[in-house]
Amino acid sequence: MSTTYSSFEGNSSVDFATLDLLPYGIIIVNKQGDILFYNSREEQIACRRREDVVGKNFFTEVAPCTQVQEFYGRFKETMQGSECRNVFAFVFPFLGSPRGVEIDLSSFENKGELLCLITIRDVSEENALRERILLSERMREVGEVAAGVAHNFSNILNVIRGNAELMLMRMAEDDTLRDRAERIMKASNDGTEMVRRIGESARQQPEPSATATAVDLNEIVTEAAAWMDGYVEQAQAKRGAHIMIEMELSPGIPPVRASASELREVFVNLLRNAVDATEGQGRITVRSRPERDSNVVEVIDTGGGMSVDVLGKLFRPLFTTKGKDGTGLGLATCYAIMRRHGGHIEVSSTEGVGTTFTVGLPTSST
Repeated sequence: MSTTYSSFEGNSSVDFATLDLLPYGIIIVNKQGDILFYNSREEQIACRRREDVVGKNFFTEVAPCTQVQEFYGRFKETMQGSECRNVFAFVFPFLGSPRGVEIDLSSFENKGELLCLITIRDVSEENALRERILLSERMREVGEVAAGVAHNFSNILNVIRGNAELMLMRMAEDDTLRDRAERIMKASNDGTEMVRRIGESARQQPEPSATATAVDLNEIVTEAAAWMDGYVEQAQAKRGAHIMIEMELSPGIPPVRASASELREVFVNLLRNAVDATEGQGRITVRSRPERDSNVVEVIDTGGGMSVDVLGKLFRPLFTTKGKDGTGLGLATCYAIMRRHGGHIEVSSTEGVGTTFTVGLPTSST
């Protein structure tokens, strides 16, 4: 089936088939601003079908808003005579969302009529692609650095685990100390698993963990919160922060298929960040609930919150707001773990109010 490109295709020397294949938006209008041609790429950028706009006036019917008046002024300058050109950056109020574009206006004559060729380059999309490339490069750099650290870290863990085993053998009577020693053992085992994953990442093998099983998410979250006891005490001693961790866990939620050590790593990271963000008298709430075919856990703090700019960079490797006290790897690691497990991690924050991290994982039956 042939496509009708414009209302003047049959009386024109313009190659419309070529214009429709270009990787940037193309609009052709007459001197009054009536749209004569609208290519496929512009349909994607502006979220409009060409049949809905061809024949209409661009400035009064298609984009009749105050913001476009600057655009209209440039258009009038371009149409003062033939072979005039005007290039400028513009934030266009497209239907989906505002997008940064680069506009190129060029006047030309066709069969004695003065027309304007409008070229639209989607700068927002190009910036997003550039960010993805940079993120990939950062992850490669992180992998290279991590591979060098993994061997020495493994040696340290062996010392910790060996001493914890000796402590457990001599603590038959003291339940409190035995509980502490068991936490050390579990943490060292998780650390060993972490070293294994670092090695896989450095070799570009981001497969799901071989230790994935059906696990109780409430149990994982409870263990991660228990590991925060000492960290909360440190926050009180060093900063005078009085922080309470409250658990609001939905009973009987379905199991999730995951690596228990990786999930503990996620929630320990989120809870540590929540403690670091909370000053004075504060509260951290951990909530779990079933939601359709997944389980959701929220970690909510009453800390200082984050700006929109910080939120946009939060999961980037090596980005940190903690200065010399941060590595910029914690949340990037959480993001990678959730992606490997087919889940998601999101964040919302209000400055002066607090921050909520939301983690979602598919249930083991899905």
